[in-house]
Amino acid sequence: MQFYKKGVIAGLLSLLGFVVASTMLFGTIMTLTDISDEIVIIAGTLILSVGCFIASYVSTQIIRNNGLLQGFIISGIVSSLLLVFCLVVNRALTMTCFEKMVCCTLLSMIGGIKGINTRKTGK
Repeated sequence: MQFYKKGVIAGLLSLLGFVVASTMLFGTIMTLTDISDEIVIIAGTLILSVGCFIASYVSTQIIRNNGLLQGFIISGIVSSLLLVFCLVVNRALTMTCFEKMVCCTLLSMIGGIKGINTRKTGK
């Protein structure tokens, strides 16, 4: 696990940066227009899922080994945090939280595979 630590930390930091920036942008748009609850839920799922894709991609670009495993590690961390948050807020695992965890897992695995199969350019 120590081998993956540097890549996973960089991936999680990129996830955090993307989620914060995207949430601020979407929040600004929400204040200017009237957006329905369904769109807010879909946007939240997309922001988190694309962030997981980016995190896995960045992680595998750094380590250059076992992209699928790194995707599982990133999605496991994000899904466990999401599960704890959902259990605290809703006192149960809701379908929306489960869908977010599945989307995060799928896109993290895809991001890990894409990161391994993409050549690194420049140094």
